Parts: sequence; C-alpha cells; structure tokens
Amino acid sequence: MAASLAISFLMLAGKITAYWVTSSAAVLADAAESVVHVVATAFAAFSLWYASRPADANHPFGHGRISFFSAGFEGALILIAAVAVIGGGIQELIKGADVEHIGLGLAITASLATINLALGVTLVMIGKRQNSLVVKSNGIHVLTDVYTTAAAIVGLALIMLTGYKNLDPIAAILIGFLIMYNGFGMVRTAIAGLMDELDPMISKRLDEAVENAMRGSVVKDIHDLKARRVDDQLWLQFHALVDGDTNVLEAHSAITTFEQSLRSEFPDFKVNINSHLEPADHDLEAH
Repeated sequence: MAASLAISFLMLAGKITAYWVTSSAAVLADAAESVVHVVATAFAAFSLWYASRPADANHPFGHGRISFFSAGFEGALILIAAVAVIGGGIQELIKGADVEHIGLGLAITASLATINLALGVTLVMIGKRQNSLVVKSNGIHVLTDVYTTAAAIVGLALIMLTGYKNLDPIAAILIGFLIMYNGFGMVRTAIAGLMDELDPMISKRLDEAVENAMRGSVVKDIHDLKARRVDDQLWLQFHALVDGDTNVLEAHSAITTFEQSLRSEFPDFKVNINSHLEPADHDLEAH
C-alpha cells in the first residue's frame, strides 16, 4: 500500500505533464481519475492500518469492517470522477478539440500505463492471497486507471492516424463510462459486505467443510448455521446436536474436535466459532 500511494503521486504528476503537453481531453480525464485515486489510496492505506488493529473493549469483533467503508469510499469517488470526466468530454466535443504533440503524449501515457499495470496486478494478487478487501479494491482501482489510460492512448493514436481531433473528447466520454462501471462494482461489493452477504464460494466451501467434519464425529447434525466474512476473518455460529446421554466432558471434547476440523478446512482464514450444544433427541421446537 505504501508503494501504491507513492506511485499514485507519480501517476498524477505524469498525467498532468502529458495533459500540459497535448491539451488532450482524454488525458485530462485520465488525470482527473488519478486525483481521485490519490485520495482513495491514502484512505485505503489508513483503512489497512486500522483494520489490522486487534479487538478491544469497544470493538470486540475487531476493526476489519472498515475495509467495506474503504471499498465504498473508493467506489463513490470513482463515480464522482466519472461524472466529471463525461461532462468534460461532452463540453470539449461541443467546442471542438485541439490536441498537440501527440507522439510525446503517447510516450508518457504508455510508460505510466505499464507501471500501473504491474502495480495493479500485484495488488490484486496480494489482496486475494491475503484475503484483504482493502488491497484488492485498491488493485482494482489501479487497473481501472490502466483502462482509462489505455483508452486515452487509443484516442491519441487514432487522432495521429486519422487527423480527426474530435476522437479525443469521444475517448474521454468512453473513459468516463468505463470508470463509472468499475465504481458501481466497488460500491456493490462494499454494500454486500456491510449487509453481511455471504460469498457463494465461501458458502459452498462451508457446506463441504461441515460434511467432512461430520464424518466419524459424535456430532450428529448442526442447524442454524450462520457465517460472516470480514477480510481474512471468518465468523461461524451454529447449534450442534449430540446424543442426549452424552456427558458434558465427552460433548465438550466432541464439539472441540468438530470445530478444529472446520478450521482445518479454511487454512486461508482466521476462523472464529461460536457453537451451542443440544441433545439430538429434542424436537425442533425445543431447539
């Protein structure tokens, strides 16, 4: 994240330079997205630090849910930038574009895109491996920056080939809609997390984990299973059924073994389990 923040400033300076050289609306749109990116990356870096803090009396479940605020904040800023970019492109299209020094502008923007591509892919890979929504979202944002730069490059290249300068604001408008699409995706992810929407892949893995843990276990069945994921934290709660004549010591040993088996199915998560023992011969209403 420190590298991402440092590179975001480099990208902003480079794109402002490219706009100063070319007067391109598409490059200006790309630079506007980079302003948003600097602010969003700074907040993401803060969120990553804050989420790593241990649980305390005021936050007994830890501080990880700030990652959803971070993703939503980045998404919202992207949407604001998209509206500004589309508006600027339309205005440029109406008054007529005037693009200069296209070759130099292409060289600068292509170099910046290459750096950002390497950074974005790295961030997404690390975010997935570490189950960090903050890092993954920032990586997606960086890749969005790459897409917008690529659109600006295509626009400038077409102007060089055709001489039709209005392709520049058209490229800027397309960049705006591309930014908007990615912004909506990030906001959607943030809302899903804040509303405790369970990832279908986690749900499938959980079903398989329960089935594996049940084999050879004193636990007869479980019900009222609930799961919540926050970055690399997985919170589970359920009611476990054992024979009614099982003594407390045996039942405790059985549920401990069952929980350990569940945890072993999720080596990539820190699994927190809250279970409740019940006699299997009670009816469902009693449960």
